[in-house]
Amino acid sequence: MSSILKVLKQYWGFSSLRQPQGEIIESILSGKDTIALLPTGGGKSLCYQLPALLTKGKVLVISPLISLMQDQVNQLEKKGILAKAIYSGMSASMIDAILDNFVHGPLKILYVSPERVQNETFQTRFYMANVSFVAIDEAHCISQWGHDFRPSYLLLNILRQIKPNIPVLALTATATPLIIKDISDQLHLAEPAIFSKSFARDNISFVVIRNEARHEELLRVLKSMKGCGIIYQRSRVECMKTAELLRQKGFRALAYHGGMSSEMRENTQNKWFNNEAEIMVATNAFGMGIDKGDVRFVIHLDIPPSIEEYYQEAGRAGRDGQPSFAVSIVNHRDIISASKSMETQYPEPEEIKDIYVSICRYLRVATGGGAGSEYFFDLIEFSKKYKFNTSKVYNTLRILEKQKWLILSESLKVPSRAMVVANPRELHTLYPENDLRYEVLSQLLRLYEGIFIEQVEISESMMARSLDMPIDKVTLILRMLEREAMIVYDKSLGLPRISFTIDRPADNDFKINEKLYLFDRENAQRRLDAIIRYFTSNECRQATILNYFDEVGKPCGRCDVCRGSQDTSYSKSDYVAVLKQLEKYPQTSKISVFLNAWPLNKRMRIKTCLEDLAKDGIVSLSEDGTLVNQLKKKNG
Repeated sequence: MSSILKVLKQYWGFSSLRQPQGEIIESILSGKDTIALLPTGGGKSLCYQLPALLTKGKVLVISPLISLMQDQVNQLEKKGILAKAIYSGMSASMIDAILDNFVHGPLKILYVSPERVQNETFQTRFYMANVSFVAIDEAHCISQWGHDFRPSYLLLNILRQIKPNIPVLALTATATPLIIKDISDQLHLAEPAIFSKSFARDNISFVVIRNEARHEELLRVLKSMKGCGIIYQRSRVECMKTAELLRQKGFRALAYHGGMSSEMRENTQNKWFNNEAEIMVATNAFGMGIDKGDVRFVIHLDIPPSIEEYYQEAGRAGRDGQPSFAVSIVNHRDIISASKSMETQYPEPEEIKDIYVSICRYLRVATGGGAGSEYFFDLIEFSKKYKFNTSKVYNTLRILEKQKWLILSESLKVPSRAMVVANPRELHTLYPENDLRYEVLSQLLRLYEGIFIEQVEISESMMARSLDMPIDKVTLILRMLEREAMIVYDKSLGLPRISFTIDRPADNDFKINEKLYLFDRENAQRRLDAIIRYFTSNECRQATILNYFDEVGKPCGRCDVCRGSQDTSYSKSDYVAVLKQLEKYPQTSKISVFLNAWPLNKRMRIKTCLEDLAKDGIVSLSEDGTLVNQLKKKNG
């Protein structure tokens, strides 16, 4: 342990490790397969970066996000540690040079994506390199039981086939016992040592607020918060609206979402990291790798799809160990919407069949053929032509890919995006109507609603057909418009394609593996039920999360439930306080407005008090949410 602490002090400036970092590091250094389960902020990266400096060989790190890889490489290089990352978009010569350095040079740590592992050139260099161990970050992605399953992770066991004696360190922040077992099985780990830290975050107060007036409640909450924070929403448009609302109210707020250009995302993130803004309103695109210790609050304005995802996002608060808050503001519609999300994520088998058959007809794949063939596939055009919901089509393709009917190209998963930044009302003054740039700009506005508000997915092929123009020419003009600062344009890495792995059967013979389909759907339903239970139950929030991860949870004493938010019994002093408050209120107001004026942990009690006052004729409470103050009327 002394050598570990010496390196820790030399490169990271710390004198001690958090529990169980030391045990994890010693385990992987001893050559034992290891699974590390550390919650967000628990210091997972140190568990493979530090031991890399205590081995003679090299360390391969599998990471799912380019931004995360780049960030970690930059931090390591600042410390004088030789590290590189390989990711899409790099030239072949650059990739070859890095791999040569990994095999023959001084390069110590190499980051790659799980997809890169399937490359034969990479596999050859991996075999040639003196590798001490392999670290697999976000290892829960390998589990079909997990919230973020990625098929590319399933193929990582080839590393064990190439080098069977090299130990593997699998790391994750959120995993149930079932997922941990699945990680071990899928990676072919040999009796792995499993280390975990309690999921309890004793410095975070978890709060759930049910309120139909979401933004009014948000402003009330923010007035009581100090320091910087993150607000999570699922919709890109809502992120931008909320950020604008907060700026109007005097908050230094920024919006961040996946529809922004990479340059815009980087600039926005840097401003927040440098405290030029106090609040980041973001989708889950603002996720892994957010290493800012002084985040005092994380607020959710929508319901995430799972406890795992929620806890990862909420856990970005208070990474420095100081008191922080994880607040969720939801309403009845959110609960209903979340409950219905399964309909889109998992279409019924008959719908899947209809979509598959329609795709084959659209691509002119003959019965008995197609296997081994690749086809250009325009998701947006197909959905419009056959009147299918685009999300349902995409989710059907993911199901078919998982069941090995076909393979989706990366560009189909990450299509081209564009946003018009010029004023739409001034287009006719920017270019003559016979100018191709004017035609393309006008076509963008006609085809894609909201394209001047945010980046949206676009189809160059659909535009080409609408304009009766070659697709290469459309792309060229889009590039010109980007150079002239008329639009933001992120072109996909290639044309969206589908590769069929199975010949098309006769329509009546098509059938998915319903056992696998039901297994996946039931697993997703279980995660959805758990997150809805978290938002609707009257149990301690922290204990509910811990119980989900199979850890015994006790009342935390800090969450809204423990502080009495669900209590309905009011005291005599509450009764007197309500009467005094009514004397100040107008004769007619909203019940919600009256309740929102009280602290969260008193609202249920005050609501019960109002109901009793209504029985006594002091107030009237209508079904439309109106409060009529009879006391005010009498006094008047």
